[in-house]
This record gives sequence, C-alpha cells and structure tokens, in this order.
Amino acid sequence: MTFRQKAKYWLYGRCPGYAGVFPYFGVQVHFPRRSLIFEVVCMQGIYEAANLRVLVSALKPNTTVFDVGANIGLLSIPLLFNEPSLQVVSVEPSLNTLDCLRRTLAGSPFADRWAAEGVALADHEGTVDFFFAAPSLAVYDGIHDTHRAGPTRRVSVTLTTLDRLWIARGRPAVSAIKIDVEGGDAAVLQGAHECLRAHRPLVLIEWNAANLCSHHNADDVLLTLANEFDYIVHAMPSLVRVESPAHLRALMQFDESFVLLPRV
Repeated sequence: MTFRQKAKYWLYGRCPGYAGVFPYFGVQVHFPRRSLIFEVVCMQGIYEAANLRVLVSALKPNTTVFDVGANIGLLSIPLLFNEPSLQVVSVEPSLNTLDCLRRTLAGSPFADRWAAEGVALADHEGTVDFFFAAPSLAVYDGIHDTHRAGPTRRVSVTLTTLDRLWIARGRPAVSAIKIDVEGGDAAVLQGAHECLRAHRPLVLIEWNAANLCSHHNADDVLLTLANEFDYIVHAMPSLVRVESPAHLRALMQFDESFVLLPRV
C-alpha cells in the first residue's frame, strides 16, 4: 500500500470514532471490521473499476439493475450515483454483511431507489444451508463451502430465483445483472431465464475455477448457458469473445470476470 492507502486503512479501519464506516461516491459505507473487502477498496480506490465501467456502459434511464452477491454494496453505490433514475436491487444473504448493507442503504441519498434482499438465489425456491466465514473474510461466504476462507459455520437461509424477485417488483425493464456468488453463478443464471429473455440485459458474472469445483460445475457450463439464452461470452477486461471451452479455460487464468452480451 502507498502511504495514502495505509492512512485510509488505519483511519476507517482502526481509528476510534471513525472505524467501521468510510465515504464512497457520497455514501457512508458500513463494513465488518478488518474485512478483506475494505482492504481491497483501499488499494484499488474504486472497487473493481473495470467491471464497474462495463456495468455503467449498460445503464439506461428508468431501468433496474440486480446486484447478486452485493456484499457491502460497492458496485451498487456507483451505479446509483451514475444514473439518477436507476433502481438497484442488492441481493445478499450473508449475515456477515447484510446488516452493514442495510445500514448503508438506510443512510444513503439513494434510499428511495435502492433495495436490499437478504436471500440466496439459485434456480429454484426453498431454503438452503449457507456457509459463513469469519466477518473479515465474508467475500467467501456462499451456498457451498469453497474452503478458501478457513473455518465456516452453517445457517439456513431463504432461497429463491432472480425471476421471482423480478416478477415481485412488477417485471421492470432490466439493463444489467451482476452475479458474484462464489460458484453458484450458473444456478442464478438458470433462475433468471424469464428476465433474460424479456429484457436482454448485460450480465457480468464471476467464473472462478476453485468455486466451480465446490458446486461440481464444469468450466464450459457458462458457454452452454450463454448459447441457451442466445448470449455471447466475453472475457474481462479485454472484452475478447470466448470461442471455445479451451479458450475459456485459458482466459480464466488471467481474470475471473466475464461479460455476457445478447446476440444482435
């Protein structure tokens, strides 16, 4: 870290009277003490800037974005900041971060356009065991234990689909969907087929080999689903088109984010 990054990390991470909240795009963001995601944003300045630029490019006035696996809202907030008529639904079941997300939302200037849903998403409804790491490592929380964050505890959470959330909100126009759920991303896509076919939003998805193994998913499932929904897969940050399973596996060595764009 640079001196400025270290100062920010100390002030908002440890200094009495300041620790636990930091300013971001005009919002006071609450976060679990000593959390990895706060350390990352201190180093990056703008969290996942390349991913954010792609999402912002897809925004349209009077549309909705679903941020699935929102954590503490670091992608939701700048999207709301960039498009004044945008609605954002942040989906986050983790008890490590949900309270922080809701406190941030309640105190933000975007509270009338921002909703938080404390549920897990997949391709069916019910309940599911959710694995929680230590609060500092909440970025690794998920439906399956990926064994990337040490000891975990298991809690039952509500499970639903993105389509159900979309229908419950009156089937709004959707300009983008972000999915980052530690390996369960394919199931979220499968549970969004009505929304995808109705509005053809851009989809930004995490596709991480270690996480996929914990869900017993093959790498090429992403290409299969994209073909099913008539989308094309592009690698981040280059936006090069993914041509085959072997190409996908090679690109996964450099980045774990991919963009799905509808065929013209």
